[in-house]
Amino acid sequence: MEKTFIKEKYLRYIGIIIVGMIYPLIITITDSPYYVSMLFCIFYTFLSWNTAYYIVCFLRKKFGGSYQTKKRLMYEIPLIIISMFLINIVLAYFIDIYIIGCDFNWAVRWRIPILAVVFSLCIVSVYESVYIYHQLQASILESQKFQTENIKSQFEVLKNQIDPHFLFNSLNTLASIIEENKYIAINFAEKLSQVYRYILQNKDKELIDLATELEFVNSYIFLLKIRFENKLIANFNVDEKYYQTFVPPLSLQILVENAIKHNILSSAKPLQIDIYINENTHITIKNNLQPKNILPSLSHKIGLDNIIKRYEYLTKKSVQITKTNEIFEVNLPLIKI
Repeated sequence: MEKTFIKEKYLRYIGIIIVGMIYPLIITITDSPYYVSMLFCIFYTFLSWNTAYYIVCFLRKKFGGSYQTKKRLMYEIPLIIISMFLINIVLAYFIDIYIIGCDFNWAVRWRIPILAVVFSLCIVSVYESVYIYHQLQASILESQKFQTENIKSQFEVLKNQIDPHFLFNSLNTLASIIEENKYIAINFAEKLSQVYRYILQNKDKELIDLATELEFVNSYIFLLKIRFENKLIANFNVDEKYYQTFVPPLSLQILVENAIKHNILSSAKPLQIDIYINENTHITIKNNLQPKNILPSLSHKIGLDNIIKRYEYLTKKSVQITKTNEIFEVNLPLIKI
């Protein structure tokens, strides 16, 4: 970025000199020799070009990105026209009255601000074209980066969710409850099929409505509660008015799975997972913290990192994470379409 700025600066000042040399050949500034008119024109061009440049820079900070180009131009074009008229009229007046020593003649001088406006708009169009080109290139690179991350994310989701250990544990649980309670066993089998059907149907989607995601997580937690019994407590408190908002698929499930994976579950100290909408209308997944001793090599937080990166791609709202000695909490923005 710094090299680009230095290169632009050199090109700008070279351009100012070149334009200042050509300007007197197009329009008469004074009756003085060419080199005097040229110096006046370089000064004119210096002020006009730099004013246009700093207007462009200021508006890029206020309305950056190619998606705000229309809004940026709505302010840019009037500001350029007004500033060029004012600068060039004031300069022409100053030269006529104080340097040449004659009366200011608008009938003669009107061409100076008009030419300055046309020239400045040409300069701005070049700046905008280069800026939009760079924004497009950055967008393409970001898209490619996200595609790579998305592939890795899908791989991790499949690896973790269609996990032989999870399936093995679920089938063991099912086998153990068939003799005890056939009704619960049938319900367990239905929930297990719902979990895998959801994963297969939605793993390639960018967004899923909250109602569908919650239904899936409910089925997933049902399986866990049958397995862990009173060692796991789960509470849902989500108003139906939020059901038509969206989240990345499997995001809630990954956070629930992380809570199970990284915490001790016991009858004396059950793991409690709360899922609710907070005051900022984010969906919160919170659990009490009673961490297992997990080797660092086995805890890379890949699932949480993937959720964060998917949100960075989908929205400007960020994932918020809170960790204390007692709780671990993740707040996911609800996306509206």
